[in-house]
Amino acid sequence: MVHWPETMMTYVNERNVLFSGDGFGCFGAINGGVIDSETDVEYYIPEMYRYYSNIVGKYGVFVQKALAKLKDLKIDYICSTHGPVWHDEVKRIGGIYDKLSRYEAETGVVIVYGSMYGNTEEMAEAIASRLAEKGIKNIRVHNASYSHLSYILSDIFRYKGLIIGAPTYSNTLYPPIESVMQAIKTRELKNRVVATFGSYTWAPQAVKRINSVLEEAKMLTPDMVSVEAKQAPSAKTLADCAALADSVASQLLS
Repeated sequence: MVHWPETMMTYVNERNVLFSGDGFGCFGAINGGVIDSETDVEYYIPEMYRYYSNIVGKYGVFVQKALAKLKDLKIDYICSTHGPVWHDEVKRIGGIYDKLSRYEAETGVVIVYGSMYGNTEEMAEAIASRLAEKGIKNIRVHNASYSHLSYILSDIFRYKGLIIGAPTYSNTLYPPIESVMQAIKTRELKNRVVATFGSYTWAPQAVKRINSVLEEAKMLTPDMVSVEAKQAPSAKTLADCAALADSVASQLLS
């Protein structure tokens, strides 16, 4: 069991080869080379994060159980159902799956936002700029109206900081961000530094809804900061956005 009960792994003693089924898989077609030494490995690494976060994501406990069964085997080749055959990179690939299945992440921040009139977008840009000033180098900004959900989730699994923003829409949450929130909740994401922001005109519901889903997902922390603006962000709102970024950066770099 990795993400489906019928996933079976077979180890060939005579060749030290693991046929791993969906385990250690990644997106991306084989373009000529079959073994990792014959191809550009760096093309497949981001696709491994995307594959794991979108296909396996929720099932970290089962991945850990599978890794425990494999830890004493000598593995020269991993033949996964998806992606190249791993040989030179066996140790690296195993390490990525181990880290992802324990919900560990690299230092960096993903900002995911939706914006109808540019107000929430302005806040997102202010937060990103401040994070860079505070020394955060890995910053990934996604406008959820345009970024495909699979790439958003890939970055969320890769980096430890997560900042989510949206406007209120029909007295609830802007639909593209609602989709992101449900995807995060479904995958039972853990161990993230989280903050939220948003904007509204007459009904301040967006941040309330984001925080509600985070609470359901057990991702709220005592240190979490939220900022919300009425209509266009004022100078005070932008200062509050800077303070939000300061809080996230401090937690990540401490």
